[in-house]
Amino acid sequence: MVEIGGKFAWGGEIVDSAGMSWRVAAAALLGLACEPVERGAGATEVASHWPARTEPVAPAEPSGGAVRLDSTPTTAIADATPDPEAGDDTDDTDDTHDTDATDATDATWVVHEVVPGETLAQLALRYRVDPGKLRAWNGLGSRARARPGVRLRVLARRGPPQRERVRYTVREADTWTSVARDHGADPADLRAYNIKRTGRRLYPGLELDVWRDPLIADAVATDAPSGLAAAIRPGGFSVGRPSDGRLVNGVQVPESADYGRRYPGSAWGTSFAVRQLVDTLHRWREDSGYAGLLRLGAMSRQRGRRIGGHRSHQSGRDLDIRLPLRDGFADTMTPTPRRVDWVAVYALVRAFDASGAVTQIFLDYRLQKRVYKVAKAAGADRLTLRRLIQFPRGSAASRGLVRHSPGHDIHLHVRFACADYERECSGR
Repeated sequence: MVEIGGKFAWGGEIVDSAGMSWRVAAAALLGLACEPVERGAGATEVASHWPARTEPVAPAEPSGGAVRLDSTPTTAIADATPDPEAGDDTDDTDDTHDTDATDATDATWVVHEVVPGETLAQLALRYRVDPGKLRAWNGLGSRARARPGVRLRVLARRGPPQRERVRYTVREADTWTSVARDHGADPADLRAYNIKRTGRRLYPGLELDVWRDPLIADAVATDAPSGLAAAIRPGGFSVGRPSDGRLVNGVQVPESADYGRRYPGSAWGTSFAVRQLVDTLHRWREDSGYAGLLRLGAMSRQRGRRIGGHRSHQSGRDLDIRLPLRDGFADTMTPTPRRVDWVAVYALVRAFDASGAVTQIFLDYRLQKRVYKVAKAAGADRLTLRRLIQFPRGSAASRGLVRHSPGHDIHLHVRFACADYERECSGR
């Protein structure tokens, strides 16, 4: 905060000193000094009075037919220590403490300039901060929204590069979705900030302004999968938590001899999750020798959000898999405990564990005992049992890949991790 001729600069905005008493108090708590600045000083002079260094994050180069127009990188302004099936998802864990977030003591004050389409909730996820604190740091009320061009102060727990504006020249066969997907953008946002100037129809040679997410765009540009994953296009990503999120540029689980899709219209997920799924199930088939039908239930809608009676399944990372049946039972029969092939279930758990792409698998605690017995009979050691299965430590224990959740007695609920480039994806 700096003084400019009787007024104060706060977060890039000039405000009368008469209304600044609480802001002054806030600045004192944050350890910021008020220093006089000459009247008429520009943004550079004002910025020079922040009490710490500036370290812009280097943006990645745009790819394809895009040319960078301008870039407003996230800028560090100070180091600081922060303040000390329907109805089956009633108890699914949705932990917001992500393993990739840095320790709170490593948090750094940064200035973020809001770009079109961004929300305060997105920014809180991007920098791994509490939304309420983000509002408090910037004097925003509970109903305030992020406005493009506004500069926000954030005590960031991590510092991904900010979205950057590029000018893209439309090519033959391009669509709003394909352009957005290649740049790590939401097609709805892309249309919203171009349609008044360009109209709805795209044609070769038309120029579009795209706010590109460097991490996702680079992942798409350098994408080189092998095996079954090569058939799954890149660019699908998750925003928010499984119980309060959405899916952007989702990809559909393909048809396969390894499984059957019960709800093709709800078989959409992130590129990372769907690729891991098809690879894992193919390896499971080969390793386990299971010959019956493995039926996949709901994953997400094409754009995520609420689906049926599920609380989760909103962001393209959750999938229901019906428990596989033993030989001799028709696949139309309900998988009661005596009908389930528990050896195949344990093999499935091991396959997902080996993938390294799954954070939790939900299964009713009473049924976990059966998986536990099969694992012990297969020679699993004590450490493996403790790592894979919550049983016998109680249904409330926060241990084990397989966890209890009410209603998961005829299917597994598999939750996939966020990919490294999905910086607004959250929740375990």
